[in-house]
Amino acid sequence: MFNCYLCEKESCYTSWFCDDCRKIKNIMNVYGKEDVLDILNKTCLRDNKQVGYKIDTIIKSNALKKIEQTKNELEPRLEQMVLRKKKNLT
Repeated sequence: MFNCYLCEKESCYTSWFCDDCRKIKNIMNVYGKEDVLDILNKTCLRDNKQVGYKIDTIIKSNALKKIEQTKNELEPRLEQMVLRKKKNLT
């Protein structure tokens, strides 16, 4: 019994690769190691620019949520203030 040579997690009895890793190996045999590695780098990994964009997106999203929450908290107070002003004017 061996551990899979690629993922090192699955146990293999008759080959060096588990079923999933064998599929990956077959894809590499068909498309080439370089192309598969290039696809993985482009789709699974992020460079500094992409990381920065993701951070900015998260910060903006959190800021918008905070603004919406504050707005929802302040609207009832503002309505009460407006009603009091109207009442005092009449």
